[in-house]
Amino acid sequence: MNEILQKVQKWAQQYKMFPSSGRVLIALSGGADSIAMAHLLMHFLPKERMICAHVNHGIRGEEANRDEAFVHSWCEQNGLALRVLHADVPSEAQKSGEGLEACGRRIRYAFFEELACAENDRIATAHTRSDQAETVLLHLLQGAGARGLSGIPPVRGKIIRPVLCLGRADVESYCRENGLAFRTDSTNSDVAYTRNRLRHQVLPLLREMNPNLEQSLERTALSLSRDSACLEQMAHQVLETARVKEGLSAAAIRNVPDAVAIRVLSFYFQECGCPRPEAVHLEQALAALHKGSGRLNLPGGLELNVWHDRLCLAAIKAIPEKGTAIHITGPQTRLWDGRTLFLEVFPVSEIKNRIKFHNLLFPILMDYDTITHSRKIVTVRTRRAGDRFSPAGRGLSKSLKKFFSEQRVPAAKREHLVLLEMGGELLWVEGFGVCDRCKVRPDTQNVLMLRLEQEKEFVGDTE
Repeated sequence: MNEILQKVQKWAQQYKMFPSSGRVLIALSGGADSIAMAHLLMHFLPKERMICAHVNHGIRGEEANRDEAFVHSWCEQNGLALRVLHADVPSEAQKSGEGLEACGRRIRYAFFEELACAENDRIATAHTRSDQAETVLLHLLQGAGARGLSGIPPVRGKIIRPVLCLGRADVESYCRENGLAFRTDSTNSDVAYTRNRLRHQVLPLLREMNPNLEQSLERTALSLSRDSACLEQMAHQVLETARVKEGLSAAAIRNVPDAVAIRVLSFYFQECGCPRPEAVHLEQALAALHKGSGRLNLPGGLELNVWHDRLCLAAIKAIPEKGTAIHITGPQTRLWDGRTLFLEVFPVSEIKNRIKFHNLLFPILMDYDTITHSRKIVTVRTRRAGDRFSPAGRGLSKSLKKFFSEQRVPAAKREHLVLLEMGGELLWVEGFGVCDRCKVRPDTQNVLMLRLEQEKEFVGDTE
């Protein structure tokens, strides 16, 4: 069996699996794969650097307890430290809504990561080349892309797979030759599980057509892994060059191949808090990108907006009811979105001191006398159909809808912008400044200053 030992040593060296220091956590189920891996690693790792970890998932009753007792005994005989976690996976899966397998995996790896917490610690799992073949085929059935069809990576963060270079037959042969007892999980033969059905019914048929099926799938996974890594590297570079204020440049992404663009979107979505975006969301986002417009809800309570040459991702806010309006009766007005509108009136001679005091970069200033002389009610509200606006210094009046379109304001943000109205006239539009009639002039005596506090988007004027 020296050949297998040398193969594992070479594999571990090729992927730099073991730092010169730190502990190696052995995920030890008691099955042939994990027992063989632990025994192989004892040949070239000091035992004081090895610690075994076993999880009793609370699924198989007395059989699981016998597995745990076997692992205890094996570690004691071989002088290896052991840590055991008892978990009630069925109850936890019911609470979380996960499947048993997914829930068990989450609990298992959380336990491993807790034990392997130092920078140079590693977590060794006993995935084999046979597991790799099954994983590639399962992902193929699910319609995965290059990344999914890359299968199980030899190294991912702290997780290492020292026996991924061996087939299941190699592992069982190694156990027999070295007199290594192991446990067999009775659920491994239950074809109600998709992976078991693939292992016991589908793969034997495929091996009749290709006796070297596992090696062939291993080569496919390696080839796709290299392609995927190259595309991801390109996507990261595009993502950095595409960054603009409040999002990404749509043109910068649109001008690269779709294989790169869709990865740029995936990285950006995850960066913004979208957990594992699904292929359907990425394809819809890519379609909106090429179209030049579109809106899409994403997992994690996020909304994507593509508008002209801008791609924005933001948390979904409750849209105020149409016609939401509040009469201003004092210096502070609490708005529907949690922000507060502050109004201050003072002589024009105090402008510099007031701006300096509030540390304002873009102060919102109005001629107060033009408002008070009209004796009409001043209201703060959201937009309405037919709104028109005459911005200061422009000498024109346009529909608010047209202003929003020209300035490329995403559709999702339009419903949240704050407007100040008096007698049907828009005095101020958040992000667009004050109206021409209310602007501060050389003969202005008293000034009204507006401040929006709490949220920072569109506070102040852009002109």
